[in-house]
Amino acid sequence: PTPLEEWLGTHPETRAFLAAPKPSPASFAQERYFGVTALEFVGSGGARTAFRYRVEPVEGVRTLGGEELKGRPADYLFKEVEERVVGGRAVEFRVLAQLAGEGDVVDDATVHWPESREVVELGVVRADALVREEEQAAQQKRIIFDPIPRVEGIEPSADPLLDVRASVYLISGRERRAA
Repeated sequence: PTPLEEWLGTHPETRAFLAAPKPSPASFAQERYFGVTALEFVGSGGARTAFRYRVEPVEGVRTLGGEELKGRPADYLFKEVEERVVGGRAVEFRVLAQLAGEGDVVDDATVHWPESREVVELGVVRADALVREEEQAAQQKRIIFDPIPRVEGIEPSADPLLDVRASVYLISGRERRAA
């Protein structure tokens, strides 16, 4: 076996991810998005409930088959969402939280929770306008893609990836500002 095959032999979670189907979405507005790391809701009395974010399209999920993808440019998703919004069709997503159950692993993002876990709706996000490219460039220099919410009532779980990702994104933000 090659070194990669040997490594995959000792990392079944990575092998499973690589083998899972990854259909192409018809639109960014028709795709599901999942938070990989667990966070915790913290109540006023200190009660903690682990959860993972899910973001689901209001209009449903739609994927494209091989024939439908033929001839589409590499940036078809960006073009489609721009045409959609400029044409007056907003993009809407339901923001959900899948709650951990008894015994669910909350410190390892590679461990999936059963689909039977309770899912609660937190709200709806709606995008109905585009940000001009020059404004996007300016904002991208300021944004830090922090995976740890800095809001009251939500705290990081024990997943070690959260601190690592937060540190890397902070460095990335500093480098983009300096560029």
